[in-house]
Amino acid sequence: MAALKRLLDIVGGDIDELEELRDDYLEDAPDLAQRILDAAGKGDQTALKIAAHTLKSNARDFGAVRLADLCAKLEKTCREGGSEEFVGLAQRISDEEDAARRALSGLNLGDLQGPRIGT
Repeated sequence: MAALKRLLDIVGGDIDELEELRDDYLEDAPDLAQRILDAAGKGDQTALKIAAHTLKSNARDFGAVRLADLCAKLEKTCREGGSEEFVGLAQRISDEEDAARRALSGLNLGDLQGPRIGT
């Protein structure tokens, strides 16, 4: 929740803006995870690094720490040439992305503002 509160601060407390950002993430994350799976299957390190880096950044913004950490591990594996790990890491990323997306989509972002006095 701390990551979401930080994002809410960044957008000036505008819940609608935060919901729009979340919707963008929920739309983009599955595509990025699929790109990672596809690139891992092909051994395309360039595509893997790009998709993993993008998903890592987005996941961190929304507090999906396990997903971000897996993406960082995949980036490191690409740099170090550990191609035998690509497919396994890609599958773990896909599974974690699904779990993170389900958790995030079920959150009522309005709860981040706390109780309103006088309403």
